[in-house]
Amino acid sequence: MNKRFMHIPVRIHPLFWIVVCSAVWTGYFIEIFTLIVLVVIHELGHLAAANAFGWRMESIRLLPFGGVVKTDEWGTVPAREEITVALAGPFQHVFIVLISLFFHQQGWWSLDWTKYFIHGNMMVAGFNLLPIYPLDGGRILQSSLSYFFPYRVCLEITLWLGMAGSLLLCVCSFFLSSKGVVLHLLLLGLFLFHSNYQTFKQKNIHFVRFLLYRRYHPDRSHRVTKLRVRADARLNTVMRKICKEKYHILEVHDETGKLISVVPEEWALDTYLRSPYYRKEIREWFAS
Repeated sequence: MNKRFMHIPVRIHPLFWIVVCSAVWTGYFIEIFTLIVLVVIHELGHLAAANAFGWRMESIRLLPFGGVVKTDEWGTVPAREEITVALAGPFQHVFIVLISLFFHQQGWWSLDWTKYFIHGNMMVAGFNLLPIYPLDGGRILQSSLSYFFPYRVCLEITLWLGMAGSLLLCVCSFFLSSKGVVLHLLLLGLFLFHSNYQTFKQKNIHFVRFLLYRRYHPDRSHRVTKLRVRADARLNTVMRKICKEKYHILEVHDETGKLISVVPEEWALDTYLRSPYYRKEIREWFAS
């Protein structure tokens, strides 16, 4: 089912309606409705922050276990923007808790309902801050790592930790309750593992997309870093050393350590992306 919100497509997963219907059938309509409202407000926080930075938005998706704002910018914009957008969702719950306390103080909400509402907010915010991609915590982790490691390494670390964390959730679902498996936690863990696994299989696509954007949108405001490479190194290996939050000057040295050439990262990116012979050694490019 597709709708539009602020000219952005809203896609509702078919299983979402099954979850809603099962909640109504079992008498948990108020609880599921409250969760949906919290999830929507959470995603609107992401949407507002992304719009403020001028990001291109693909869609808003309501999934069986939450929501997600899909954007075409992740991995191509500065890490500080990614972290801000990721934190904007959980930050909405601070305001919601303050509003719920105000409603209770005015006598509009009972103490039990206020406690339940605050607990729901803490659960949604806390779960989303787990360092498991594509949750907010996983995205914050990936963006934070990009200040210290090459982008390719950040991708792999995030996805490996995401798969490990997802499996840990599945294991915990069997031990957190004396009544048996916590089914919704198990399903969440499996869903997140599948998401990380699929993204891991497509990591080369994400990496090349990052390199393409960097080639045609160079940002020399980044901290300039000298990247020392050997002349016999292959260009595709050098690309794996590109850091998102740095601008690279490649210093090419021969086997004896003698400096052969100094080239900007645009040369390496352009050569890598335009030529089918990216596995050639760097010295072969200077010889041709």
